[in-house]
Amino acid sequence: MSSNLILRLREGDDSCFKEIYDLYHFKVFCFVKKYTAQLADSEDVTQNVFIHLWKYRTKLDPNVELEAILFKSSKQEISKWYKKQNRIFSVENDQLIRELDSSEESDDSIDIKLEKIQYLLDQVPEKRRKIFNLHKFEDLSYKEIAAEMDMSPSAVANQISKTLQYLKKNSVKNHELYWFALFCMSQSDAFVC
Repeated sequence: MSSNLILRLREGDDSCFKEIYDLYHFKVFCFVKKYTAQLADSEDVTQNVFIHLWKYRTKLDPNVELEAILFKSSKQEISKWYKKQNRIFSVENDQLIRELDSSEESDDSIDIKLEKIQYLLDQVPEKRRKIFNLHKFEDLSYKEIAAEMDMSPSAVANQISKTLQYLKKNSVKNHELYWFALFCMSQSDAFVC
């Protein structure tokens, strides 16, 4: 499938680019997020990865896995981002660069994180979980949820806030799982409850 996508992309197929973006944006973002401080920076670097992919599409080798191409590009874009930020590379940052050269987030790692998020959401009281799912996965507004659940919009906001606090409190590694969950929820077609 990967080589077929690369061949179509090389020919300038816009729908293929959208398909690749939909398939890989989530994985690339999660990988980039590990190395950038702010969500906005992560999104900028991720967008640059896909811009780079489109710009150099005619030079892509169909014999190389698309995921490998995207993660190599991600590493390059993260490195450019660090340089652009005028960061002074300390020993810690040198270690980060070495990590970038050898690290890849596997599907298993992402699946494990998704399972942990689902596990945490399963611990939330049923009504609160339903409110949270309606807002984050079905894109209903507080007002729409309030009407459906027969409660005030402020009560809806309170329930969503409590769920987010619970996710943050119970996630590990500098709240990596929490940020991962927030991103997944903002990409509702990439995360299925």
